[in-house]
Amino acid sequence: MALTLRSHLVTAVCCAATLLATGTAPVVAQPVGPSPAEQVRRDTAAIRDIGVSGVQARMIGADARQSVATSGTGDLRTGRPVSAAGYFRMAGTSKTMVATVVLQLEAEGRLSLDDTVDDWLPGVVDGNGNDGRRISLRHLLQHTSGIRDAMPGYTTPEEYYQQRYTVYEPQQLIESALCAEGLRAS
Repeated sequence: MALTLRSHLVTAVCCAATLLATGTAPVVAQPVGPSPAEQVRRDTAAIRDIGVSGVQARMIGADARQSVATSGTGDLRTGRPVSAAGYFRMAGTSKTMVATVVLQLEAEGRLSLDDTVDDWLPGVVDGNGNDGRRISLRHLLQHTSGIRDAMPGYTTPEEYYQQRYTVYEPQQLIESALCAEGLRAS
C-alpha cells in the first residue's frame, strides 16, 4: 500500500516539477539560477534523498526539446538504476494535475470555470447529445458534464495487463467519448 501511495506521490511531484519548469520565464530571459533541465535533475535527486527508491522526470520545453532526469534504483532486486527510457502511466493522477492548472489559470483571470468547452475548443464537443456550448469547465472538473468515460474498463488484472501500454491520441479519446460504442483495446 505504501509503495502505491509513494509511486503516486512521485508521479505527482515529477509532473508538478515538469509543469513548473517548462513555462516559468520568457524565452528571451536568461536564467538566474540553474537551467530548467538542471533543476529537474536536482529535484529528482532530492526526491530520491527523501527515501523514494527511484525517480524519472521528463521535461519538454517550449522549443520541443526534451530533458530526462533520473535518480535512484529502478529495480530493487537487481539494483538496476532508473532508466531514462522508462514509461509509466499517470492514469488518475493526471486529473489532479489538470485540475490544478485549470484552477491556477482561473485564479490568474486567464479563464473562468463558467467558460464553456466551446469557448476553448469550438465545435470539438458536439455529438450524441453532447453540446460543448452547454458544458462548462466547472462541469468537467466536477465530472458532471454528461460526457461519458470512454476508456476501456480494467475490471480484471488480465484486462489491465492487456491494455496498460495502449496509447490513445487525443482525437481518439474525444471521438470515443462522443460515440455510443467507446474505445476498444487493440
